[in-house]
Amino acid sequence: MESDDPRLLLGVFAPDRVRSVVVITTDGELAVAVRETVPAGIAVVRDARPDDAAEVAAACLPWPWMVVGSTDSVTPGVASLLRTRPVLTLWLGAAPAGLPCHASRFDRHTALLAAIRRACTATVGGMHLAPGSGVELGDGALLRGATLDALVGAYPGGFVLPSRTFRSVSAALARAGAGWTTERDASARIALVPCTRTAATS
Repeated sequence: MESDDPRLLLGVFAPDRVRSVVVITTDGELAVAVRETVPAGIAVVRDARPDDAAEVAAACLPWPWMVVGSTDSVTPGVASLLRTRPVLTLWLGAAPAGLPCHASRFDRHTALLAAIRRACTATVGGMHLAPGSGVELGDGALLRGATLDALVGAYPGGFVLPSRTFRSVSAALARAGAGWTTERDASARIALVPCTRTAATS
């Protein structure tokens, strides 16, 4: 990475465990709009280019909360990340090859930004994203974990990933008495559901 890249001053490549949104574009304009959309304190927005997006994403520990893009292709490294980790994936324009089937595609900037705002402010049975990282429960308790962060942001949607990816979330919610768990829906996505629903269908 060249030393005169202005993104270095913004810490785009600096490792951090704060909730992050990686925006992959060729010119950075969409990242500006996303940064203005994300409520203060909810997530850090990282501006990436197609050739360094994997490096930017790797700086988001343990992985990005959300990846937003408008490019016509993604590198194999980025595609692998999005297909194997619960990362909210939102794309403007035609979706490039390699995106997971749970990715959301938008034709208009306004619809994309509205979806980002909804994810940031989602409330699920009293649960909502806490500033920086973690999910605050209805009783004020805080549960930390990138997978739960992703599930809250994706609600009522979810992720087409192996069930084992979400076992720790289900266990943590059960220990906290949150009244919610994870379940695979009719579209094969793992999503948050009320415990009363799983009991009724068991």
